Amino acid sequence: MIFGLLALSFVGIGPSETLAQGTNTTNATGATNATSADGGNQTTVVMPLGSSASTSGAGYEPPTVTVSPSGSVIWDNQDNALHTATSGESPTPDGKFDTGLIGANQPSKPITMPAEPGEYKYFCTLHPFLVGTVTVQ
Repeated sequence: MIFGLLALSFVGIGPSETLAQGTNTTNATGATNATSADGGNQTTVVMPLGSSASTSGAGYEPPTVTVSPSGSVIWDNQDNALHTATSGESPTPDGKFDTGLIGANQPSKPITMPAEPGEYKYFCTLHPFLVGTVTVQ
């Protein structure tokens, strides 16, 4: 009986969803805010449903955000695939920041941006056509 219930619970889950479950325990925060009430020091960027498909036209929303020096950004993965937000120009990371893998329908942990003002490009290491920019000022 228990085996039957377990088997039924996995029938509707695709391979990417099975992989994504449990891969993001260190990144999950439950944060859902667009911009926090702490003076704009935390911003959320959405990875919308369908953004893992290069032909969907979906990308990071918004593609460019502005934060204060040492402010933080949360990437909210609303897609059904794993994603990352990794600083650098696709496909080469520059080590300034990296969310690590963000599971499907999960937010990243807050990622602290550099203290140095400037434009920091980033991309998804799994879907290198997804690109965005964080402006620190």
